[in-house]
Amino acid sequence: MVRGYFDDLLQELFISRAISFFTVLRREVGEDGGYIRMKCILLNDDILEFAEYVEVHEDGIRSETYSFHWQSADGELIKRWDNVRHHSEVDSFPDHLHLPDGQVISSPSMSLKKVLQEIEKALPIKDEI
Repeated sequence: MVRGYFDDLLQELFISRAISFFTVLRREVGEDGGYIRMKCILLNDDILEFAEYVEVHEDGIRSETYSFHWQSADGELIKRWDNVRHHSEVDSFPDHLHLPDGQVISSPSMSLKKVLQEIEKALPIKDEI
């Protein structure tokens, strides 16, 4: 079950028009849960690093913790979505978004698919003919 979930994440990266290269930095799969950490190079040389810890529940796989860190090629933060429980002041606690100016604001719970959609909207990606 966890292996299939992680394979689906890899498929999202394969089909994304924003990703030029990615590598798995760590992947641990167990019967009750798993952890994956990846680094992606975007078409404009920005970097997306993400990590997700998931657990198996009766109703399926549940993301317990995640972090999606998008930065420019020169290391400047663009956005970081995560659900680390350290910003109880935001309405969407524990989910939140870090901005380049240091602000932390509310954010819906994020997934790799949602993050890739945000990136694809922001990057000047040309349609293939």
